[in-house]
Amino acid sequence: MIATLLSFPFAMALLAVSVPAGEPTFMFPADCRVGDTCLIQKLVDHDPGPGRSDYRCGTLTTDGHDGIDIRLRTMADMRAGHAVLAARDGLVLRTRDGEPDISVTERAAPPDKQAGNAVVIDHGDGWETQYSHLQRGSVAVRPGQRVAAGERIGLIGLSGNSEFPHLHFAVRHRGQAIDPFTGGAADASCIATGAPSGLWAPAAALQLGYRPTAVIAAGLASAVPAKAVTERDPPPRLAGRDAPLILWVDAMGAKAGDRQSFAIAGPDGAIVHSQEGVVAGGGLSWFAYSGKRAPPGGWTTGHYTGRYILRRGPDIVATFEAEGVIE
Repeated sequence: MIATLLSFPFAMALLAVSVPAGEPTFMFPADCRVGDTCLIQKLVDHDPGPGRSDYRCGTLTTDGHDGIDIRLRTMADMRAGHAVLAARDGLVLRTRDGEPDISVTERAAPPDKQAGNAVVIDHGDGWETQYSHLQRGSVAVRPGQRVAAGERIGLIGLSGNSEFPHLHFAVRHRGQAIDPFTGGAADASCIATGAPSGLWAPAAALQLGYRPTAVIAAGLASAVPAKAVTERDPPPRLAGRDAPLILWVDAMGAKAGDRQSFAIAGPDGAIVHSQEGVVAGGGLSWFAYSGKRAPPGGWTTGHYTGRYILRRGPDIVATFEAEGVIE
């Protein structure tokens, strides 16, 4: 991150000229599909001051964030195993393994191990990539080893300074953080439209369109689950005919003023509960729920479907369906 004493335009100019011609390209560093089995939760912060701004002038980042966070939806997804892949041919410089997969809400990561289990790869001419928060025991390479692009180097985990299972992927050139979405060439006005490929190889760029809002996970349950994904493992389920019926959602990128709607349909397709409201806060993480108590005599047994919709003005920016069975 550039020093905060620099003006924003000047800082961006320095970032732009720091990347030489003939810059490398990188493949997507995880064996998952964005928008399906994984999501991009955070991007590189382009604001040199105390604020935050991603490469599209949005807020899908945190102050000083120097990479991209590729997150899994649930702890079960982490246990299933999603490989971390070398983004380009190179030489392994450093590795660390042995750190536990524990959220920082339960155990603070030591100051010198914020990245948790990690791998750093040298790609030549001052270019490096770092892969952080890998699963304990999954690091499959060693210092001095040459790796090929696409080679498995570990698994997405929860080690180090992490609250959810994800891969923090960082690109550096001569020690300076570079945004792989722009190659470091962003200016003070950001990029309001379009889909720049930056340093991504064509196959990676195809699945990496800007998605500022998405539903991470949702479900039907008889009790409101915890907000933290590590405490929502496994998530609560429907308990029976006489228990409450609740639709919950864990989303990212909701904004104040967005409108959200909850609807639950019963076995015959009829809506048994619905509610609409305005998002009061939003942010990188947004947890919400709606539901009702069981009617006299209990719910009808059978299959229930919940649908969550998030609207921004006239547009639907996120939606998710969840299913459950009352026996």
